[in-house]
Amino acid sequence: MRNLNTPNFNLGARQMDLALKNALSERGLSYQTKASYHSHFKDFVSHIKNEGVRNLREIDKSNIESWAQTLVERYENGEKAASSINTMLSAVNTAMEIARQDKNVWVDPKKDAGLPSKTGIAKSDKSISADTHEHIKSQINERLAIQLELQRELGLRFKESCLINANSTFNQATATGSIKISLGTKGGKTRTIENINLKQLQTLKLAAEIQKHERSMIPSGQSWSNYQNQCYREISKTQLNGFHCERHTYANNRYESITGVKSPVRAGIKHGKPHFNYIAQQKNISIQDAKKLDWNTRMTISEELGHCRVSITSSYLG
Repeated sequence: MRNLNTPNFNLGARQMDLALKNALSERGLSYQTKASYHSHFKDFVSHIKNEGVRNLREIDKSNIESWAQTLVERYENGEKAASSINTMLSAVNTAMEIARQDKNVWVDPKKDAGLPSKTGIAKSDKSISADTHEHIKSQINERLAIQLELQRELGLRFKESCLINANSTFNQATATGSIKISLGTKGGKTRTIENINLKQLQTLKLAAEIQKHERSMIPSGQSWSNYQNQCYREISKTQLNGFHCERHTYANNRYESITGVKSPVRAGIKHGKPHFNYIAQQKNISIQDAKKLDWNTRMTISEELGHCRVSITSSYLG
């Protein structure tokens, strides 16, 4: 019987990733499984070290939830498949359960972390209602609150909402009616959001007022890594399953505004023929026109989210 009151739960290693790997031996997992999971442990440990954790005994559920939120960001950026990030979280959940000999820090992939299904197709709407959105904003600092607005109204990724220069972007929107998103984007690829509406303009103005004379939404004197971890810790104390939920809201709202009908996930209808029939009936158009409307809308949303792949919209819209 291990002494659980010792560093790293007495798992025979000073390094946290190796201690987690050793924990798997108690479950009798194969050498190949332990080797494949080790890379996931390294990724997890790198994240929690930035949160100040230096020992497995210091880990609480919020540490694993904040890491899981970064996994969702990677999925939505096209860096990881849905099946991969589910496997990564499962590896850490399993190792921590063995290490602690309880499930007190176990993170449910969907309920707690908002991870997509292994197919990557949304089975439920992960949007956040306006009331819930406002309640969450009241629980966090105003800087992070306006970043949620930027994500919700402009479809920004979390990192993009941190690195945006709201001052120059607001001026650009006022002068041209469109904005360019270039910082924090996937692969550094710039995208343009056209026809900025009044709500989006007001959100940019409020962000600029909070940013003041700083270069971005990251406060002066803080590194990107430190600010990122601070934000994840703060949001983990609310009912929001990470920042990606606001992008889900943007995507589904846009689908409805463009098509005039509910997205598959909001309508509770499987995407494909059932939803094409739904569109055709609601719009009084042919099935062929319904397919075209759905495809064009998904392409628009994909581009606005910075993906340029229609397939990725299934994780938002169903």
